[in-house]
Amino acid sequence: MISASTSVYGIVGNPIEHSLSPLLQNALAKEMNIDMSYVAFHVTDNIKAAIDGAYFLGIKGFNVTIPFKKDMLNIVTDTDERAKKIGAINTLKKVESGYKGYNTDILGLKHSIKNNGMSIKGKNVIILGAGGAAKAALYLVVEEGAKSITLINRNVKRANELKKEVCDTFKNISVVSLDELKQNLDILEYNDYFVFQTTNVGMYPKIDECIIDDVGFYEKCECGIDLIYTPFETVFIKNMLKANKKCINGLDMLILQGVASFEIWNDVKVDDTVVKNVKVLLTEKLKERMK
Repeated sequence: MISASTSVYGIVGNPIEHSLSPLLQNALAKEMNIDMSYVAFHVTDNIKAAIDGAYFLGIKGFNVTIPFKKDMLNIVTDTDERAKKIGAINTLKKVESGYKGYNTDILGLKHSIKNNGMSIKGKNVIILGAGGAAKAALYLVVEEGAKSITLINRNVKRANELKKEVCDTFKNISVVSLDELKQNLDILEYNDYFVFQTTNVGMYPKIDECIIDDVGFYEKCECGIDLIYTPFETVFIKNMLKANKKCINGLDMLILQGVASFEIWNDVKVDDTVVKNVKVLLTEKLKERMK
C-alpha cells in the first residue's frame, strides 16, 4: 500500500506506454519487501524542467530511455565513470546536489552474457548495428578484452563515428558495410565470432525479418546475442540455432539492467531467486502482448 513514506521512482521517455520497467521494478520491490512505487512518465520535451521538478517533488530516482539518455549528461550534477565514458545515462539517483547519473545497460548486457555461460574475453566480435545498443556493446567488448571487433552497419559513416570513440583504447577494430558483406562473406576473416545483433530488425510485429539471411554468415559465428526480446526467438536466433550455434535473446539484459538500477537506488543485492521470479512474471506479460 502506498503511503506518505513510500519512495517514488519512475522512468522517463518518449514513447513510454509499452515500457516493462514499472512491472519489473514494482515486482522487485515486492520481492525484496521495499516500500517503493515506480511509475512511467511520458515526457515530450523540456526534459530538464521535468527532472528539476521531480527533484523538488522528492522523486528518488529514474530510469531514462529514448530519446533522453544523452541529454542527461547536461542535467545531472554528478556522473558515474562508466556513464561518462559511454556518453549515455539510463539511471538517475537522487543525491544532495541533484541527481547522479549511471549507465546500467552495459551491466545488464555483461551479466546476461556471463549468466548464460558465454564470454567475450579473447574473442573475435561482430556488432551488427551502430545505434545506442551497439555503443553499449562496443564499450563492453573493449572492457572485457576482445581480440578484434568488426562493426557492421548499413550506414558506414555512423559505424566509423562509433569506431572513433574507442580507437585510442582499442586498435583492432574494422568497419564493414552491411550491403558489402551480403555480397562477399569472405570479408569476415575468422570463423569463431561472438556476434551482437543490436538493431530492431525482426522485432515484433515484423517477426519475419532478419538483418542477414545468408547461412554462411552463421557458420562464421561461434555464439551470440540478439538484443530483441519480442519475439523471444527471432529469425536471427533461429538461424544461429540451425547452424548449431548458441544464441540468447535480450530479455535477460532488460531484466538485469533494471536489477542494477534497483540495487543502486536501494543499496541492496538482489539474489538469483528474485531475478528468476521476476523473469517468469515478465515472460508471461510479453506472451500476452504478442498474442
